[in-house]
Amino acid sequence: MVRERMGQLLLEAGCISDAQLQAALHVQRDTQARLGTILIEQGAISEQTLVSFLGQQYGLPVLQDPPTPRDPTLAQFVSYEWAKQHGIVPIKKIGTRLTVAMVNPGDVRLLDDLRFRTDCSIVPMVAPESEVLNRIHSLFGTLSAEQGLAALPSDSQAKGESYPQENGSGDHLLHDDETSEHDSSLNYSSMTALLERASFSLLDSQSLQHGEANAQDDSPIVDLVNTIVTSAARVGASDIHFEPLEVSVRVRFRLDGVLRTQMTYPVRLRNAVISRLKILAKLDITERRLPQDGRLSFALDQQQSLDVRLSILPSLHGETAVLRLLNRSGLTLDLPALGMDGTDLATFLVALEQPDGMILVTGPTGSGKTTTLYSALQVLNTPDVNIVTAEDPIEYHFTGITQVPIKEEIGLTFATVLRAFLRQDPDIMMVGEIRDWETAQIAVKAALTGHRVLSTLHTGDAIRTVMRLLDMGLEPFMVASSLRLIVAQRLVRRVCASCQKPDPIPFDQLVKIGFSKEDAGDVVPVRGQGCSVCHGTGYRGRLGLFEVLPVSNALQSLILQRASSEVLRQQSQQEGVTSLRQSGLKKIKAGLTTIDEVVSVSSLA
Repeated sequence: MVRERMGQLLLEAGCISDAQLQAALHVQRDTQARLGTILIEQGAISEQTLVSFLGQQYGLPVLQDPPTPRDPTLAQFVSYEWAKQHGIVPIKKIGTRLTVAMVNPGDVRLLDDLRFRTDCSIVPMVAPESEVLNRIHSLFGTLSAEQGLAALPSDSQAKGESYPQENGSGDHLLHDDETSEHDSSLNYSSMTALLERASFSLLDSQSLQHGEANAQDDSPIVDLVNTIVTSAARVGASDIHFEPLEVSVRVRFRLDGVLRTQMTYPVRLRNAVISRLKILAKLDITERRLPQDGRLSFALDQQQSLDVRLSILPSLHGETAVLRLLNRSGLTLDLPALGMDGTDLATFLVALEQPDGMILVTGPTGSGKTTTLYSALQVLNTPDVNIVTAEDPIEYHFTGITQVPIKEEIGLTFATVLRAFLRQDPDIMMVGEIRDWETAQIAVKAALTGHRVLSTLHTGDAIRTVMRLLDMGLEPFMVASSLRLIVAQRLVRRVCASCQKPDPIPFDQLVKIGFSKEDAGDVVPVRGQGCSVCHGTGYRGRLGLFEVLPVSNALQSLILQRASSEVLRQQSQQEGVTSLRQSGLKKIKAGLTTIDEVVSVSSLA
């Protein structure tokens, strides 16, 4: 992982002179202090300008609101010592959203810790040290700002630097949220050289303005794109974001569901990189005003290739590109490995073997619904059945299954494809998503006429799925007769097995999140400490939390009566259905995930 040097960014923006930069680097070689602090002390740049650059680096707003009268209620969320140690202070709370100002915006684990401590959604803002300390002093009414500054962790003690730092040689360094002791997904020394070669190649070709000249050739731009994509695939990233900022382009990988900044590169390379991606996806490289979507393929090695879905979107500072990596070889289609086990797994497999009826998988975007459906299809995919799917888009290609991509712009909608399916003599139909009444009605009718139908909905839990179908306008008798099983799910990060350690939590907090008093006395939660295996995150991989609801005769009767969601939920609880929170508590007790992961995706209700 690398980042464009902060000193170089400030120099290119005209904020400092080359002489000021060299003088600051000379001091840094002797003192090992942060370059930003040195520049401020030398009067080369203001603290506010430096913080503005930090905001650009992390894509976060800079604290500009004037101090408000002391709000004692904010002091309940953090202690004075904790706030002072980590350089973070609550600013305001609206509903469940807690806004905080922080010195180090790259400390992801600090934000996770604060989210668990406060049970709030955290909205971070970047602020200078002096402002953070002044607000801590104002909030707690204790030490002066100068005393507080002395108490902040030193460079050697801090978990991450408050400001980007450079060494004397000017090499690109690791991001603050990843320390150099951990394996990097991008080798910073080789990437630095590659960025310099790419910059020189554009200068040589006089293509600073457009950046397309070398995008098609065997050039450093080609190497840069290939290196980023293959590095993302190697560490198991699901998405790559190329995000243009005012003076640089930020690259972030989504690892285990969380976006993490990996590097930045000069804005002069922005157009060349985007053009290279467009060429690979066979898109129009001259069109920069409209969104574009395409697909491309990368060869990871001689045996393995990577399918990639590309989305280009015009933004304020240039085109943003998002790559979805579809690595089929890394796709887990084993239900126990996904986190479904015990009674839930047995119930799911029984429903799959039913000759007809509908199975619905529900949850928000990114909760693993498609993977669960594919896992089910793998179980059902035998030579004696005809399986057809309608998907938008097709994520993975499977042998023995007829997969149809939805193209609404030409009228090929889910409803249209479903009607056509019924004339294709299918045994099993998978519909990527039920979005409207027409699709729902056709799917239900197919389930009632001897077909097995699998699909997804965006609802919070299994009971709400029933209510959503009724709200769409389906008759209660159709819903009750067609539904066989509903699976609600969420994804949580799996604790890294290489660095996990006990993370004792007070008894009352364990009871508060749902453990019985008996279990709370026995359970010992764990937390990853961060190592080279998990790239310093404490997590490696993800697993699912599942609520598996078979539609019993009792539930069918209640649906026919249009019973409320509360009555349906009470019946499901009487039948022993495990809720999403209970599923998460089992994973915590087994040492598979952490409390804050489970609390963030599930509720006690």
